[in-house]
Amino acid sequence: MKVVLDIETVQAPREEWARLVGLPATGDSLALENAEDLFTLGEAEERRRSEEELYQRSAFDGTFSRIICIGMIAFTDAMEPQGAICWYGPNEKELLAQFWARLAQARPSLFITHNGLGFDLPFIKKRSIIYQVKPAIEISMAKFRTDPVYDTMAVWSNWESRGWIKLDVLARVLNVEGKSGSGKEVASMWAKGQGKDIAEYCLQDTYVTYACYCRMNFRQPLSREVVLLHPEMVEVK
Repeated sequence: MKVVLDIETVQAPREEWARLVGLPATGDSLALENAEDLFTLGEAEERRRSEEELYQRSAFDGTFSRIICIGMIAFTDAMEPQGAICWYGPNEKELLAQFWARLAQARPSLFITHNGLGFDLPFIKKRSIIYQVKPAIEISMAKFRTDPVYDTMAVWSNWESRGWIKLDVLARVLNVEGKSGSGKEVASMWAKGQGKDIAEYCLQDTYVTYACYCRMNFRQPLSREVVLLHPEMVEVK
């Protein structure tokens, strides 16, 4: 069995990020003793800019941010669709537990992702460790190979960071159905309580990743209506 994976995340509140990195929970500037532990700074304004830059970068790190949605499409080894599922909701620990339980049943031989080696899989691993949800299977994240993880972004760029490509750009290049939105919208959607909409967006991304994988392997992808027929939407509260 092969699976296509995608996750959606939200950034930790600034106060929580500050607590985790050891900075004051309030105030605009860094305490001098903590600032020296993170980076060398001069003027107060430079300290504030550097702090903001560090906070923004933390959005892509499972050390600080959290998972609110995991989408997965299963296929046979011959790439025949076997169903789609998406877990979403505020209970991150239970979300991870259900995800790993499903993988324990499926035992995939291949994980298909877009930037999964650099983002999705390390993020899932970090959050699982934080919550002490032991992964049901070991997923090797070794680079420069396409098994057991086929990362469409890494393969397209031949693992050269200067060639990294966004999923929607790759979809247009390969003439497949594109993304339904932008990851930048997820935080505001989550704040508005639009969890199911985020789950639908996540599954669309998994479909686009699948379609790009097919084209990169000289295979014609099936339509979205066929691949995402009757997806299982699981709200985890």
